[in-house]
Amino acid sequence: MKNPLDKLLTEAEQKALLFLVICFLTGTGLKFVGFKPTSPLLANQSETSISPDSLASVLEEDIPIIIDIRTATKEELILLPGIGVKRAQDIIDYRKTHPFQNTNQIMLIKGIGIKTYEKMLPMLFVFGESAPIDKNAIKATAAPEGTKQSGNKGAVAQDSIVNINTANLEELCCLSGIGPVKAQAIIDYRAQHGAFSCIEDITKVKGIGPATLEKNRARLKV
Repeated sequence: MKNPLDKLLTEAEQKALLFLVICFLTGTGLKFVGFKPTSPLLANQSETSISPDSLASVLEEDIPIIIDIRTATKEELILLPGIGVKRAQDIIDYRKTHPFQNTNQIMLIKGIGIKTYEKMLPMLFVFGESAPIDKNAIKATAAPEGTKQSGNKGAVAQDSIVNINTANLEELCCLSGIGPVKAQAIIDYRAQHGAFSCIEDITKVKGIGPATLEKNRARLKV
C-alpha cells in the first residue's frame, strides 16, 4: 500500500514526525498514570527553600540606621525624629558655609533644641570632641538661680566671673540667658574664629544679642 505522506514529506521528515508522535503519546500516558519526575536538584531546592514565615521574620527585623549629618542627603535627614523637609534643607544649607565640627552643632539649626537632639541622637553618627552633650551641665542650668547643687563640688557659682575665652560648657551655662545650645555656640565660635578680643564680641555669636550681653556684662571678662 502506498504511503500518502510520500507526496508531502521526505522519508527523514516522516521519521522525525513519528518520533514526535511517540514522545507525545508516551508523555500523555505517564501523566495519566500519575508519574512525577524527581531529581536531586529539585529535591535539594525544596529542602533549602525559605518558608513564608521565616521570610516575614527577616523582613520584620529592625535594622539600625546611622546618619552622618556632615554627608547625609535630604531624604536621609528626614528619617530623623523631628526633622521635616524644611529643617533637612536648613541643615544642608548650614553645612555648606559652616561645616559641622561635632554632632552637637546640629542644635545651631533654628528649630532644633535639646529635646529634639536627644530623640535623634541614637540615629546619629557621633563625632567631634564636644559630643555628646554633658547632661549634668544641662541639668545644672535647669535649677533655679541661686540654688546650690548638692553633691557637686565642681558646680559653678551663679555670680562668678566667667572668662568667655576659656570657659567650658558648664561655666558658660551659668550665665543669664545662656543655655547648652548657646554655650556650645560660643565654644564653636572660639574654635572657628579664635579668642574674643573684648566681651562685646560675644554678640557675634548667633543667638546672643546686646540684651544678653548687658545682663551678664558685670560677670564677663576676656
